[in-house]
Amino acid sequence: MRNEDVKRGNPGQMGLGVAVGSAVAVAVELLVLLLGAAAISGGVLQESAQLQLVALACVLGGLVGGLVCACRWPARKLLGGLAAGGVNFLLLWLVSLARGGGQILEVRSLVVLACCVCGGALAGLLCLKVRKKKPSGVRRARI
Repeated sequence: MRNEDVKRGNPGQMGLGVAVGSAVAVAVELLVLLLGAAAISGGVLQESAQLQLVALACVLGGLVGGLVCACRWPARKLLGGLAAGGVNFLLLWLVSLARGGGQILEVRSLVVLACCVCGGALAGLLCLKVRKKKPSGVRRARI
């Protein structure tokens, strides 16, 4: 891989990073929902907490998927995290559509969209490197 590709970000790497990140996000969401279903069955959580459980699963899935995407694609990490969260939502919406309930303008769908994209954006923000600003009045001495 050339050094310019790493600095600019190869579009092929971005596509692969978004795909892998979205797959990891869906797996994390399924794991969180499985643990939540076990908690509801065991009486630890009430059944009325389903929407909060789905929101938590989407944020955690978007966060982990966005982190995986940002690790695979070194440039434009915020864009990669947002893309991973958006594709994650599209995958969940397609599964919902296939089982017969995929309306986009439904409250649950809007909650899932917001949580997936916010989780991906949070991952992108966590991966950004903060550059320290040099004081304007200080010059380097040349030796």
